[in-house]
Amino acid sequence: MSTHLPPSAPPVIFSPSVARAAASTAKDWSYIDSWLLSKYAPLPAHIKVPSFERDPDTLKALLALAAANEAADDSRQQIADLESAALAKLNNTNNNTATSSPADQTVAAQEDPLTSTSTSTSAAETYQEAKTAILTSLSSSLTPSGKEALTSLSSLSQTLSLPPSRADPLHLASSLLSLSTELNNLEQTQQRLDLVNSHITRATASIDKLLFQLRKDQGYSPVAGLAKENLEVQRRIKTLTGQTLPQLTDRVANLASVVAVAESEGGAVGEEGGGGGEGMMTVEQVRREQEAYLELLRRKQELDVQLQPFQGLPPDTEQARRELEGLREELRSLTSRRDEAFEGLVEGGLSPEKEIRGRG
Repeated sequence: MSTHLPPSAPPVIFSPSVARAAASTAKDWSYIDSWLLSKYAPLPAHIKVPSFERDPDTLKALLALAAANEAADDSRQQIADLESAALAKLNNTNNNTATSSPADQTVAAQEDPLTSTSTSTSAAETYQEAKTAILTSLSSSLTPSGKEALTSLSSLSQTLSLPPSRADPLHLASSLLSLSTELNNLEQTQQRLDLVNSHITRATASIDKLLFQLRKDQGYSPVAGLAKENLEVQRRIKTLTGQTLPQLTDRVANLASVVAVAESEGGAVGEEGGGGGEGMMTVEQVRREQEAYLELLRRKQELDVQLQPFQGLPPDTEQARRELEGLREELRSLTSRRDEAFEGLVEGGLSPEKEIRGRG
């Protein structure tokens, strides 16, 4: 049964497993596209999502990268929340200390000497100490993979010479992708340059070999007097150009004027002289002369055929007759000898056919 789908209609997937796989792949690509757009959205307008090949291997790598990035984002968000909570708690403590009465502060100092000492420090030093304590606690509580990731990020930011404000993973990834793209372009350019260099090297070697052969083979060297002969030819060309060429030009101009006058007076001369002017031949005359020549040539060939049997005879008529009579006498002699031989065979009782078989 023939289908009536248009030629441009997309192919229909009838396998449920293939349909599920296609739907899953499309969903994964949609997730990757949205994730890349979300990561490149904060960047400047001239930095866009780079183009890449959409194949299963690329999808697998991008999904793994997205999962690792989301895990890192969750960890970073937890650290940021912890820092915010600690900072808020520290600020509340400082505010409570600042708003308490001097008598309360004196009592608190008498009850706890450490508290009185801490309240005497400035708020900035307190914040720095709290931040250092938090960072130390976080560093000591990191897993080995977390420490390795943090070290990699710091090393990468130093290698790329990024300021602390742009040392976040997003800018690091963007800079790394840009460097990878530039490195790939430079490698391709280097390969093309190497190819051109190899072609130039082979061509130079071939030219050097040909030049060596030309210098070695004396057959390619110019003749000893070639330069002198060249000068002589140039001198003759200049002489002819200066003297003979103007004369020839004048002669051609004179002939052209004569031909023009003859063509203008051709009608009157034809009427008076009865045909085209004296000394001038027309195309019709040339055609008649050619036909007469061809007729004579055909007659000559016929006469040559008729004279072919008489080739070898003397030019004198009497000698030719005598030679012809001699040939006729020789022919009669041969005829008589043939007749005698035939009569002898008949008288001997042998027919010519038997004679021939006996000889055979």
